[in-house]
Amino acid sequence: MNSQQTTDNRQQTSTICRRHDMTSIQKMNTMGFDVVAKHFYEINSLIELDELIEKNIFDDDKFLILGGGSNILFSNKYFDGTIIHSNLKGIIVNPNDDDDYGDGSNSLKESPEFQSSRVPEFTTVRCMSGEVWKDFVDFTISQNLYGLENLVDIPGSVGASPVQNIGAYGVEVKDCIDCVYTIDLTNGHRVIFNNGDCQFSYRDSIFKRDNNKKYFIYAVDFKLKKNGTLNLEYGNIKEYLEKNNISSPTLTNVAKAIKTIRSEKLPEVGVIGSVGSFFQNPIVCQDVYQSLKERFPEMPSYHNEKGVKIPAGWLIDKAGWKGHKENHVGVWDKQALVLVHYGGGTPKEILTLMNKVQDSVKEKFGIEIKPEVNIV
Repeated sequence: MNSQQTTDNRQQTSTICRRHDMTSIQKMNTMGFDVVAKHFYEINSLIELDELIEKNIFDDDKFLILGGGSNILFSNKYFDGTIIHSNLKGIIVNPNDDDDYGDGSNSLKESPEFQSSRVPEFTTVRCMSGEVWKDFVDFTISQNLYGLENLVDIPGSVGASPVQNIGAYGVEVKDCIDCVYTIDLTNGHRVIFNNGDCQFSYRDSIFKRDNNKKYFIYAVDFKLKKNGTLNLEYGNIKEYLEKNNISSPTLTNVAKAIKTIRSEKLPEVGVIGSVGSFFQNPIVCQDVYQSLKERFPEMPSYHNEKGVKIPAGWLIDKAGWKGHKENHVGVWDKQALVLVHYGGGTPKEILTLMNKVQDSVKEKFGIEIKPEVNIV
């Protein structure tokens, strides 16, 4: 991990980052609750962020760094603190060491090396934290870069991807992250986290720990392959390819398959409130797995080095919750792993439903399922 103090010799021009008070962030959390924030700042350049740090706004007040709001659940309808939202834009392919967007640039750049035919085994792509994740993945696919295609169409921002170590269809973003660029909001120092520094694990990273939520992620470096191997281990991907007579799939084929699968089983973002997968898939030891397998021979499972992963969606479905509705919330009828908000509800309603589902699964299977969503 490399730390260096931020200096402001990049530009001396002052910019004003306007503070918005008592601001609704309903459109900035995909669950769709009408939450009001005490203070709100949108960061459009690192210079704006430096100025806020110099004003010591992060010293005393409760603050939250908010990306696309796709994996966050507010526990009530008023956030008594400051929300900082990254609107930093830009993508650099094969960046130089000094291409860190410290000047607040928002342009899309490509280096001359990428334009030539001399492409190394790995291509580094630096992306600013305010870019929309699904758009970034589409960009990498359009450039024939392998690694992120199974993570296509996941809602949220690029800056949030390492925090959660997002994953889907057998792939986790940690496998493609080279380093994460941050600013310590308590002192303005730049801190660069290499992959190992991030302490990635299943849906977790160092950035989710309470004492490390002070780090504002402003860019991420991804190492992607120009000639990679497609991950087709999930059965529904194989089924789609076979159904469409695709024997030699391309990046585009796989991305289209996953987009289709997701659209068929997940609620449309912006239409029905959700955070996608609400619960983590529990990992149990071999003895617990064998005991459950005897009782439920049809139970799906995935073996890894930590134990046996059991799909939380299957557990919730078998506990009888799939399609359940109460008041303004419910369990999605096409994927039991997803809790939904139909509109007009409150955070308390979804939290009550969460507890009921957890208790029911614990009673039936003896397994605790933990939220994947960040509850604040």
